[in-house]
Amino acid sequence: MSDIPPRTATDAYFANMAAAGIPRRLDVVLDVDLGELVPGHHVVARGLELAAEGAMLHYEFVPGIDDDERQSKGPFFWYWMLAAGDDAGTEYAGHNSGAYASGGGEATHGVRDLGGAVPGAAGRLFLDFTPAEGWSPPALWCRQVEVALP
Repeated sequence: MSDIPPRTATDAYFANMAAAGIPRRLDVVLDVDLGELVPGHHVVARGLELAAEGAMLHYEFVPGIDDDERQSKGPFFWYWMLAAGDDAGTEYAGHNSGAYASGGGEATHGVRDLGGAVPGAAGRLFLDFTPAEGWSPPALWCRQVEVALP
């Protein structure tokens, strides 16, 4: 994917949260195309929310996944994997929980739990990515992103 679309789906998510009285934000903006980690869909890492109760990766499926596709391909065709680590040696749970919107369109927003809070002592966060089970991306894809933390 040569051009990353605007962060519209993620921005809409944060606007909806604010309208509901739940202020949240991206603490670190990434906007990195990880490649086609799911058949027919690129995963674009949009940023990190570094909440004290647990860090989250916000991402978008591009193009968005719609309900018809989810029904026809099965419940977990979209399930790519994430593992986190940092330079402070923190142990992050590897449960890969999260959620995504299924409205289709140009992009759909999703979140993935990193498996714990990122400590203030960490200067670098390492995010490792694995495509959905049984899927081999047809082109280059990103296996790790190293994030300089604020």
